[in-house]
Amino acid sequence: MALELLPQEPSRRTVLLDRKPVRCDPRLPWLPRTRRFLSPMSGVTDRPFRDVCRRFGADIGFCEFVSASGLTYGGEQTWKLVDTEGEDQLVGVQIFGSNPDHMAQATRLLMPHRLDVLDLNFGCPAKKVVKKCGGSALLADLPLLERIVRAVTAEATVPVTAKIRTGWDEDSVNYDEVGLMLQDLGMSWVTMHGRTRAQKYTGQADWDRIARLVETLEIPVIGNGDVVDGDSYRRLVTRTRCHGVMVGRGAIGNPWIFARMRAVDEGYPEPEVTFAELCTVSIEHIRGEVAARGERQGVFTVRKHIAKCFKGQAGAAHLRRRVFAHEDSARMIGVLEEAARRGSAALEPEESS
Repeated sequence: MALELLPQEPSRRTVLLDRKPVRCDPRLPWLPRTRRFLSPMSGVTDRPFRDVCRRFGADIGFCEFVSASGLTYGGEQTWKLVDTEGEDQLVGVQIFGSNPDHMAQATRLLMPHRLDVLDLNFGCPAKKVVKKCGGSALLADLPLLERIVRAVTAEATVPVTAKIRTGWDEDSVNYDEVGLMLQDLGMSWVTMHGRTRAQKYTGQADWDRIARLVETLEIPVIGNGDVVDGDSYRRLVTRTRCHGVMVGRGAIGNPWIFARMRAVDEGYPEPEVTFAELCTVSIEHIRGEVAARGERQGVFTVRKHIAKCFKGQAGAAHLRRRVFAHEDSARMIGVLEEAARRGSAALEPEESS
């Protein structure tokens, strides 16, 4: 089945996933039918990658998350991450920081830009963010978290949302308290990753905690954590009744995950991805990154996607070596075009007699 030829109407075999009825922000008329979210990720979710993911079923994409202080001080590199100018599909911007004044100023500066929602990062576990009391560190300082939310909502002219984790560690799990606070402070939805900050990305995401937050809140809860294909998407929604699912690491080199999620939502078998399609979409992504970032940076950025894209394919290791042997996009594309024609197994080095 071709990935972009999924029927537009559900079949009679469709089994609708049970989702909890929620109170949707009337300023977001598209939210009731929005189910598949691309998470903000540093170095990953730029405009070219968002465009690719939308082709395969992502309903909304987020820019790379940005520092409020960097925006406040006018950092050129920080502002480049807000690459939404002219974007005609749903897009969000996520900011992080621990200074309420900087968060408010960043919000003011962002409001003339193209964005449908402004998301607050209370979930990032990265050391460089947490050591400045940003991201998930704020789960351990709720008075400061509240001041930040109030400062942002006072300046925002678009709906504000937030992303959290279950808590700082297992001794301070407080997602229910945080979720209720965020709801009372006017968040349009809350996304929760089912791990504590201490876990980072180890172990398993606790979907039962996501389910409890879904039952606790009246606003939509977006589930996040350990969704890697259509089956895990189905299982997360079935267990939690969450409004939608946000995918992060599972989308790197794998925009087809959204086609598989869409197939679940629309009641069709998960589509197969051919090796030739892996190649052609990678080529499209290379061209998009080079157009957006320039030759050197564009080629560097796309490498992480290609490394994951071909994992498990016959001849993948040899193909990656051939692609990564080049530092210019034309030669990388040439290798991928040859692979699309011949198949990866045909690119394996011949054994000497």
